[in-house]
Amino acid sequence: MAAFVSAPDLTLTHPVTSIDLPAGGRLDAAAVLSLREPVSSAVSDGPVLVLLDVSGVDGVSPSGVAGLLDLLRVARSRGGDLRIFGASAALQHAFTALRLDAVTRIYGGHDEARGLPASRAS
Repeated sequence: MAAFVSAPDLTLTHPVTSIDLPAGGRLDAAAVLSLREPVSSAVSDGPVLVLLDVSGVDGVSPSGVAGLLDLLRVARSRGGDLRIFGASAALQHAFTALRLDAVTRIYGGHDEARGLPASRAS
């Protein structure tokens, strides 16, 4: 399995709420379009941390990548962030090939994407 990419985290300087969105199957223009409305609605009242679970994504089109970047722009323009998490070889490959790790990263899991400390096993 490929390692997750690493980009600097965006520091949110004020309290934000979060929403969880799942993505599965092929991530293309239609799939991202179905995510745009919930993201736009969520950020309309201020900063929101959008957590996108891509563990079910098994294919990615160029328009899907462009759409993700647009969702990221929408969230950040309102002071929030879009954080992608979950294991998806297809999305990881696209991120690596396009060097998107300079813009955002793929987190290993939900808690990590939320910025919560990892739980320790005793």
